Amino acid sequence: MPHLPIAAVLVLPCILAAPAATAAEEAAPEATVRADGLREAGWLQSIRLEPYGVRVTAKLDTGAKSSTIHAVDVERFERNGVKRVKFSLYKDHAGQDGPKITYDLPIAGDVRIKRGVGEPSAERVTVKLRFCVDGEVMDARFSLDNRVHFNYPVLLGRELLKEHFVVNPGKTFLLPYDCPSGKDAD
Repeated sequence: MPHLPIAAVLVLPCILAAPAATAAEEAAPEATVRADGLREAGWLQSIRLEPYGVRVTAKLDTGAKSSTIHAVDVERFERNGVKRVKFSLYKDHAGQDGPKITYDLPIAGDVRIKRGVGEPSAERVTVKLRFCVDGEVMDARFSLDNRVHFNYPVLLGRELLKEHFVVNPGKTFLLPYDCPSGKDAD
């Protein structure tokens, strides 16, 4: 029998006696909440878009000031004196085909988006959307943009992040997908 250092002989029984993590603990990580109330999130997180219950992947981007959602078939109009916008997004962002969800919302405003050097800035319409992440339903202002050439349909920017999350750029999906509604449409 090989000789082990005394420390290894004393520690080995403790390691062997430690209970194994349950499948539930491994599947749903605990959210890390800091003293300031912010939760540690990965740079990618699953969120649920309300009111449809559609699960999408959001990129948490500290380099972006505002949040953005993928939008196609964008149509501005007015109803009863209120400026509104109708837009759709595909449930399967990667495929860009199949079923879409369509929103009809009041316009919250417009935002000017900086672009690359030498390119003019772009104007985008903004709306307030409700979504769920880590069991919390929250509202945020999103600009509408065609994100077909991006990997993720939703980008959460600093204006939202600073109120709720600290982003760990080395991790993904740190927060469990645990939203209160019992129905998921995905």
